[in-house]
Amino acid sequence: MEYRVIDSDSHLNSPPDMYWKRVPVKFRDRAPRIVEMDGYDAWVVDNKRPSPLTILAAAADRTDEQLAERRQIRFGEMIKGAWDPKARLSDMDLDGIDAQALYGDGAMGAEDPELRTVLSRAYNDWLSEFCAVAPERYIGLAVVPIQDPDEAVKETERTASMVGLRGLFLGLDGANFPITEPKYDRFWALAAEQKRPVNIHIGGGALFRGTSATMANPAPGQLEAFISLAPMTVAEPIAMLIFSGVLDRHPKLRVVIAEGGIGWLAYYMERMDHVFKRQGAWAGSKLRGKPSSYVGTQILATFEEDLAGMRTYDLIGVDAIMWSSDFPHSDSTWPNSRASIEKHFGHLAEGDRRAMVCENAGRIYGLIH
Repeated sequence: MEYRVIDSDSHLNSPPDMYWKRVPVKFRDRAPRIVEMDGYDAWVVDNKRPSPLTILAAAADRTDEQLAERRQIRFGEMIKGAWDPKARLSDMDLDGIDAQALYGDGAMGAEDPELRTVLSRAYNDWLSEFCAVAPERYIGLAVVPIQDPDEAVKETERTASMVGLRGLFLGLDGANFPITEPKYDRFWALAAEQKRPVNIHIGGGALFRGTSATMANPAPGQLEAFISLAPMTVAEPIAMLIFSGVLDRHPKLRVVIAEGGIGWLAYYMERMDHVFKRQGAWAGSKLRGKPSSYVGTQILATFEEDLAGMRTYDLIGVDAIMWSSDFPHSDSTWPNSRASIEKHFGHLAEGDRRAMVCENAGRIYGLIH
């Protein structure tokens, strides 16, 4: 297949019966399920407090005015391509997308370690079935039960031969775990050996752990501040992976930082280099190169719309950047991605444009050789 546009970050919303069908019988009463609330649906995981289905996670096919009308929705109101593989292909064709990396729900925020592992396995089984509909177009990112280094290795091994699972995903809360500790080296080594990029999406880290923006009554302006800052939370795992020596110990490892944008990245690379030079000895930093040198060689970043980032893309490096649509979320460029791509890349040399819109993603996920 000839690839022209590869979307490096899109999303799946799990269908209501997906987990119940696939978990062992003893876990079924704790598996995620949809419950009806007052005019909307919500997920219940491990019989904990229901989590409403938010319109921002299923915003495709809605205007800004429609998004403002309500915060919660019913599952049946989602665009079908959010969970149906055949409908998804039609949505991709409409948007001019040849292939997509698929981020999903995974462990659904379950806290119990054993349940997290069970749910990750169930999700990966479903994801492989999804990808099997069009394995040349779907890039499945297998969710890793990262709360347990041993289980992370087992699931990485199990999913290696499954159809379509070309990458690994730590989950939306993956940055909340001590992934840079030496006990995780077996996982990083295996991912590098398998040539499967490890994907870290916004949704974890210090800001997400400490914010009160998701509480029932956030302070005025806090929701908007939280959403505005969310992309830059990936700065924390970037620095930790570099300064901890994980990337030095595993030079063939590739890490994708998803949905963080790139407008801040050139400054952040300079800042990390400054810290290494001025505070590195004090902090005990031992690296084979400047922190910025790992960006593009081992770390790649995705963005949807980021004109500021495109003004500094040469400082970041063409090899570090991948375009994405964020379908079907509220930041998505669908169904106008071709116009957005032209706006961001139309003035660039063809080689640079093709690298960021297609070839970088195609190469690390094994679609282009």
